[in-house]
Amino acid sequence: MASLPSYQDAVSILDWLELVAPYVADKDFASLCSVNRRFYAVFAPRLWNDPLVAVRRLGLDPSDDLEWYLAFVFDRMHRLRPTTLALIITLDFRDFAKDTAHFSSDSSTRTIPQTLRQLPPILPNLRCILLDGHAEANPAFLTATPASEANVTPRDPCQGLLLLSVAHCQTQLPNGFYMSDKLQSLVFLDVSGLSGSLQPLIAAAHGRRNLLALKVLKLRRREINDPLALMLFQAFKSSLWSLDISENNITDAILGQFTALCFNSPSLRSQSRFMTEGKLVFDSQHNDTHGPFMFIQESDSSGTFSHAERHFVDAPIYSADASRDLQEDEAVRANGRTPLRRDSVDCVKAATSGGMDHPVPDWSDVPYLDVCSAPAGITHLHISDTHITSSGVERLLRSSQGQLEELSCDAPSFLPVQGSALKQQHLLPWPKNTTLRGVLGCAHIFRPVFSSNLRELRIHHSLVTQIPTLETDGLSTMARLWLAETVLRKRSEMAFPQTFEPDMNPRLTSLTLTKIPRRSNGPLIDKLLHFLRQVGLQERAILETSSQSLSRHGPVLLRGLRHLRLEFEADPIEDPAGFSAADDLDAEELLNVGVGEGFSFFGDERRPQPRPEASRKKQATAPDEVAARPSQPATVRLSAFPYSDIEGEFMRYRDTWGEKQFERRIWVGAGVLGSDHPAVDAYMKLVTNPLLRTRAGPATPAHVRAGVPEGTVLFHAAWDAIVMPSELRPPRAAGLRGMRDVLEAIKAFRVETRAAYEAAKKTTVEGVAELTTTRPQDYFWSGRLEVSAQQSMAHYRAPDYWR
Repeated sequence: MASLPSYQDAVSILDWLELVAPYVADKDFASLCSVNRRFYAVFAPRLWNDPLVAVRRLGLDPSDDLEWYLAFVFDRMHRLRPTTLALIITLDFRDFAKDTAHFSSDSSTRTIPQTLRQLPPILPNLRCILLDGHAEANPAFLTATPASEANVTPRDPCQGLLLLSVAHCQTQLPNGFYMSDKLQSLVFLDVSGLSGSLQPLIAAAHGRRNLLALKVLKLRRREINDPLALMLFQAFKSSLWSLDISENNITDAILGQFTALCFNSPSLRSQSRFMTEGKLVFDSQHNDTHGPFMFIQESDSSGTFSHAERHFVDAPIYSADASRDLQEDEAVRANGRTPLRRDSVDCVKAATSGGMDHPVPDWSDVPYLDVCSAPAGITHLHISDTHITSSGVERLLRSSQGQLEELSCDAPSFLPVQGSALKQQHLLPWPKNTTLRGVLGCAHIFRPVFSSNLRELRIHHSLVTQIPTLETDGLSTMARLWLAETVLRKRSEMAFPQTFEPDMNPRLTSLTLTKIPRRSNGPLIDKLLHFLRQVGLQERAILETSSQSLSRHGPVLLRGLRHLRLEFEADPIEDPAGFSAADDLDAEELLNVGVGEGFSFFGDERRPQPRPEASRKKQATAPDEVAARPSQPATVRLSAFPYSDIEGEFMRYRDTWGEKQFERRIWVGAGVLGSDHPAVDAYMKLVTNPLLRTRAGPATPAHVRAGVPEGTVLFHAAWDAIVMPSELRPPRAAGLRGMRDVLEAIKAFRVETRAAYEAAKKTTVEGVAELTTTRPQDYFWSGRLEVSAQQSMAHYRAPDYWR
């Protein structure tokens, strides 16, 4: 939440020049600086804030970047007035001279590394330096002390660099880099993709001796393992509010200590919202694999997400004593309408250093900026491309006290067993060399009852589609997509019937769905379009609630989901390996193909049916035959353990919590197959495998919908194993011919719904009818839909390919 203005700012009259400055064309800044001192005071700081960005926006050709920059530093800068040099706040090299810097001669003294040696001393107000991707740059020069300044009194540490981004520079930083006086005011630090160890950073931060102001830390691709991650958490504890540790080798084993060290704020969860959101019930049970056991107690309407006040913002906290402030143990979640604090480098740069479109804040105001005043613990977390599993993500959110506002975890692995049990994975009823990715059965964890402050989420598309990503050897991309969308989807729908829908968390404003396949057999398209309809219905419900208010001072409403980003994988049709693998097609079927009957991906082409013998030999697992079929009469009970030793539906299980061992009752079912819930039948058969009798935990809403008794404890490993059949058979060629382009289907849906919305809107303006569409399920959503498609490897070229 932004801080309130000072009294002086509140009562002062706004200068109209400050109001119009953001709308003035860049090319007019230089002329306006020459009008008078008043105009100079407004436009000169914007023009000189970042010379590299300004000169590009004023028309400099990218091929002339290096020549202009070197001439500016070595030839023109020493002729500038000190007052002009003091206006330079930022040097953003990210898109400047990146493709031409390597042409600079190594024997010449006019190089970018040499400029980094002499710029900091002559730019007294420099706050931000961004060198991302400049392999030739040596950031160590930024903290070096020239010989001419050896005996000079150090500058005020409160006026050092605030933002430093050196991601993917190829020079290793010296051990004492982070202890430099010039970095002690850092608020934002990005050292992703650098070579060398993180031990110097951890040593500098240990004991809070250095980097006391650091709030945003990005450490992508630094080969961080579990022991190193724990040392990092110990060093910074709850001082950071944003942490990016994506593309590292961390696992679920660190999550317990991570939440204890970095999520130690008071809980934001409250029972006062029971009627609209439900409430959490703790039964004092816990274990090492699941943590504390929590159940959701639902009200009459919280479980269906249909309460009439579900879109209302939180009411302000009132106190009988107007002068009383909230205590440390009285943390309150955001009301759902306040702007989300951003941790991107561009947002932090604009907040701390201004720009051509933003004024520069005074040094005295910097400590009170929103990005510099952190809450107690991490609110923005990025853990994509790590070894954290979907169950780990669930445990993280359960243990985070509801303080996370932004979470990025694009493709967690979905594994029934974890830890040391992975070494015996070959003994599980699970195909060899096969991995699933997704967040199946986790929809409830993103509800406000758990994730009280969550506003922005980047997650695998299975949260909405129930279709995991299949990774296995011996199958082409098209075959894997087909199996995931047919066989695995049916099984995941059986085991986890509940999917995420917008009104599960109306406080969520931005959602990014990742790893979406470009080709679909139909169900993937249907689920994505259904979600778009749900978002439209949510928007319509909010508008109708707002219009029904009888007073000008009606309730303030949430915005709902306003930004949806769909990130697609590369189109396998464009990839030479997209649909060619030795095991994909039936050899006998190919031998029986007549002349001119080659393989095709177009559904309207006719082919003769293969011989019945070949079809029976290699036919893929039928999508609807996913439930475990009883191999014995329904009245006969399973004879294997644990059913051989128990009479009811519960067994005794020895669990652990820390160094303590204790027994608990685990629900395993009656042991008699043929129930009304096929997922329960599959679970009972899998429980007989001793490796799957692990990860005991409470039944979630998805489990209850699938047939598990509410309030019981079950083996999550056995239940998760339902999703994968014991054998994956490749599809027939006919099954792949009907795969459609998902992106084209979404585009056609948006065109159709927009046309229906515009027609209804025109009808309303003419007074013929109310603003409704003929089909409620096709409500047009006016939010921002963003789509990105990954480039096919067949067309990929390295950046230096054309040089």
